Amino acid sequence: MNNEWKIVLLALTCFVLGTSEYVIVGVLDKIALSSDITIAQAGQLITVFAITVSLGTPIAIYFTSKMDQRKVMIMALSLVVVSCLMMVASNTYALFLVSRIVMASGVGVFNVLCFLVATKLAKPERRGRAVSTVTLGFNAALIIGLPIGRIVTGLFGWQANFIITAALVFISIFVIIRFIPAYEGEAPAPFRSELKLLKKHTIILSLLTSFFWIMGYSLLYTYITPYLQHRASINDHLLSTTFLVFGIATLVGNRTGGVLGDRIGVNRTILISLVCNVSLLILFSIFSRFVYPAIAILMLWGMFAWMPGPLFRYNAIALAPGSQGVILSLYNSILQLGMAIGAGTGGVEIEHMPTVTLSWTSASIIFVSLVFAVVSNRASASILKVRTAGI
Repeated sequence: MNNEWKIVLLALTCFVLGTSEYVIVGVLDKIALSSDITIAQAGQLITVFAITVSLGTPIAIYFTSKMDQRKVMIMALSLVVVSCLMMVASNTYALFLVSRIVMASGVGVFNVLCFLVATKLAKPERRGRAVSTVTLGFNAALIIGLPIGRIVTGLFGWQANFIITAALVFISIFVIIRFIPAYEGEAPAPFRSELKLLKKHTIILSLLTSFFWIMGYSLLYTYITPYLQHRASINDHLLSTTFLVFGIATLVGNRTGGVLGDRIGVNRTILISLVCNVSLLILFSIFSRFVYPAIAILMLWGMFAWMPGPLFRYNAIALAPGSQGVILSLYNSILQLGMAIGAGTGGVEIEHMPTVTLSWTSASIIFVSLVFAVVSNRASASILKVRTAGI
């Protein structure tokens, strides 16, 4: 097997692992019902996962950095298999939480090593394409994990999602052993290198824009199942179809964002998408009681919500050209932290306030992201003027 196919195998494994993270969004109501917990408690399973990835992964990578990278990948995948089986066997909320922490530990470490190994497998002139291929696995999982989870749950029950994932990851372990070569670990980058980047206000503004964007998205996305059930009284069959079309819409938005970024500029595309994002959330809040208008607006929201996704990552790299690995690690942690806080905030809100407030709060948070995007755009323009004047 040539190295390009090995990179594809890594991307497929990332897709399976990513789906294990996001599949739970579409089955919160089923988990809550079968486990005798509230929707908000079920939602905190997403929060604890994101927190573990954002805070635990950099530490785990630091302490395993000198080990054989293939061996660490196998260890990480083994943790995911164990955690999936724990999810199926769990009969208490505490065990659910522990299983999500174990799963997050494995997924977070494997994802980071996936990028490192993919770049080693690729030729120097094709490393960018290798990273893009692996990223596609992540993005596809984030975008269509929800509809997959709902469809499988409707056919076999929510536990089937984790049984299937465990089986696929178990197979992936043997694939990694058979096809991925062993690579020696490298000396860990000091944590202070991340702190140096945080001294640049343009990087802070960019990260804050991304943070509030994903926080606002996560707040509504995490509880979109109970939201549609309570507000629009959508049945299970229509819900599965809705999530499938929603996944397609977000994929279209993700791709469109990259194309528009090239044609009209990254910053302008980000601003347009965030304005549309906020506007559609306001419309969704108003019309969410009407089934088909709500679904139509939701599709548009999914498209515009993910339009800036690849551009935020591009911006982060562009602002730190000499520290791409560090800024990507920092960006991923910020993203996971934003998802955790968004899901946690939504959980508190759905327990104590009317369901419709979720979309209003989401719109408000993404408006904050828009404000930071405007300020970040002006700050970057000012720096460019200063540099131009000095030439």
